[in-house]
Amino acid sequence: MPSIIKELTIAADVHNVFGALTEPEEIARWWTTDLNARAEVGTLAEFRFRQGAFVIQLEVAELDQDEKVYWILRQGAPHWAGTSFTWQLEPVHNRAKIVFSHDGFAQADEPYEATRRTWEYFLQSLKSYLETGKGTPGFPATV
Repeated sequence: MPSIIKELTIAADVHNVFGALTEPEEIARWWTTDLNARAEVGTLAEFRFRQGAFVIQLEVAELDQDEKVYWILRQGAPHWAGTSFTWQLEPVHNRAKIVFSHDGFAQADEPYEATRRTWEYFLQSLKSYLETGKGTPGFPATV
C-alpha cells in the first residue's frame, strides 16, 4: 500500500513541535482554524476545511510526549479510507526532525498525488508557524 512520507527539520524544540501537533489553539495556527480536538488518547478530533465542505475525523490513537503522534482516520475523503497519520519527532542539534507519514492508501493515483501536494503545503505551514509564528491554515486555492 502506498504511503506519503515526508521528512523535515524545523528550527524548534521537539516540545514545541509536539504542542503544535496536539494543542487545538496551536493546530489552528497552521492546519485549520475550524476544529474540535483534545490532546487525549481515545478521543475523536474533527477538522473542518472550506467552511465545513471537507471534514476529517481522526481518532487520537497514540501520544508519546515529544516523540510521536498517531491518528487513525475515522471519516474523510473516500480515498483516505483505512489510512492513518504518524508524526515521529526527534531532537537533532537544537532542532526538531519530523518524519511524517500518511499510510494505508489503496493506490498511488491522482487523489493520492493531490493529498501528497496538500501535505507539502501544510508541512511548510507547520514549519513556518514554528519558526516565525505565522502559519497558513486552511486549504490554498490551488490545492
